[in-house]
Amino acid sequence: MVKNLLHKTSETVLGWLRYHILERKLTTGLGISLLGLIAIGMSYLTVFVSPGASIGIVGAVAGILFFILCMMYPKVGYYASYVVCLFLLLPVRLFNIQALIPTGLIPEYLSYLTLLGVITRQEYTKEVDSKFWTNTLTVWIGVLLFYYLLQIVNPSGASKMGWFNFFRKQVSFAAFFYMSYCFFNTKKAIMFFSKFWVVLSSIEALYACKQQWFGYTSWETAWLMADANRVDLFVNGGFVRRFGLLSDPAAAGILYASSTVFVLVLALQEKNFRLRLLYYALAAMHFMATSYSGTRTATMMVVAGVVFYCILTLYQRRTIIFSGVFALMFVGLMVAPIYDNMIINRLRSTFEGSKDPSNLVRDINRAIAQPYVWSHPIGGGLNTAGLVGTIYNPGHFCSMIPPDSAYMQTMMEQGPIGLALLLIFYYLILRAGIKPFYRVRDPEIKTQYAANLVSVFSLMVAQYSQMAIGQYPNVLYFYSALAIFLKLHQFDSANADEANN
Repeated sequence: MVKNLLHKTSETVLGWLRYHILERKLTTGLGISLLGLIAIGMSYLTVFVSPGASIGIVGAVAGILFFILCMMYPKVGYYASYVVCLFLLLPVRLFNIQALIPTGLIPEYLSYLTLLGVITRQEYTKEVDSKFWTNTLTVWIGVLLFYYLLQIVNPSGASKMGWFNFFRKQVSFAAFFYMSYCFFNTKKAIMFFSKFWVVLSSIEALYACKQQWFGYTSWETAWLMADANRVDLFVNGGFVRRFGLLSDPAAAGILYASSTVFVLVLALQEKNFRLRLLYYALAAMHFMATSYSGTRTATMMVVAGVVFYCILTLYQRRTIIFSGVFALMFVGLMVAPIYDNMIINRLRSTFEGSKDPSNLVRDINRAIAQPYVWSHPIGGGLNTAGLVGTIYNPGHFCSMIPPDSAYMQTMMEQGPIGLALLLIFYYLILRAGIKPFYRVRDPEIKTQYAANLVSVFSLMVAQYSQMAIGQYPNVLYFYSALAIFLKLHQFDSANADEANN
């Protein structure tokens, strides 16, 4: 009898709540009274307790609702992961405070929430068939994850927390690759992503140009001057480096450079005159933002990306013309009698090689690390090299040497075996994009292959002197591009089949 009474009571309460909240949307007298009490309570907290308390409550409620939205509509969460990456540090700089949690956790956990929404919907999971699990990129991602898993027993790596944080990140990247493969189920979906990426990167590049043309805002200046080490990083010999909305000039420059070559390829392949002019304008803006960041690696990325594109499309007449024009512009930039422009001087210093003091220091660090690497075939352990090594493994030999390169860091932490696995992975990526590029017939699909191939190749080049691919939002784009390489050619085959029928 008691059970029946409780059951009836719970059903009555749930029905009552459903009526007032879901059906009437709190437009009843009870709902209005409830909202009024909440408003009074928030006012009380703001005035008599702390303004931060009410802000925290509103933020928490908004965050919960946003997370639910990402699970219910996975595509919203997917694209929100990109957008959030641009604004992660905005509150920190705006209020000149320390971040309460590592900002990198936000897009990571957002990806996991989106993944929950993906695996519960058949419309997405049906895309994951045997082709996905047996293709070389998926297999090799699995091989790398297994190797990272084995690193937990590496006797040279003392910190299990350092290993866990590295491994956790790699799992989230693999999950993002999986989601990208699910979402790119039509040619239209891939074209939308391409436009989205161009718009997003253009917003970021435009903001960096604004910083150069009009200067930093007062709150950006206050944040920059609050830390002497930050000033040393952002100001070199009187040259003030611009960073847009990202964490630092290096991360910003790498994003601008990879987007420069991406948009430039779209411009070179576009047949519509007005759209081609727009792409050229955006490419110019991205390159200006690249130069304003003062990141020499980014300059090398642009040059390497253009050379790779010219080799990739050497059979096209427009490529021969463009390569000649680009060569003349490059030579003119290097030899023009302009010596008092800090931006141009910074660009020129990219090609000084070992004459540049920073490059000389990097060469010395590599020479110091080589004997240790050869005596440790599986490396010193994950998250042991450089600054991150001082956090998780203080006193470790690798923590005393700044890697200044993703390849160098991989070699130090994972040994020659880990570096070989990574390089094989990069080879397979390029192979997965180059083969279908020469086989597809649809001009739009061929253009997308070329643009993404050149952009991904430029990121691989950047790995030589920076930790380029592991930073947000570049790492999200990188794994999205892998899914594009695997899926895009399928839609060209479908069009060919329809034409034959």
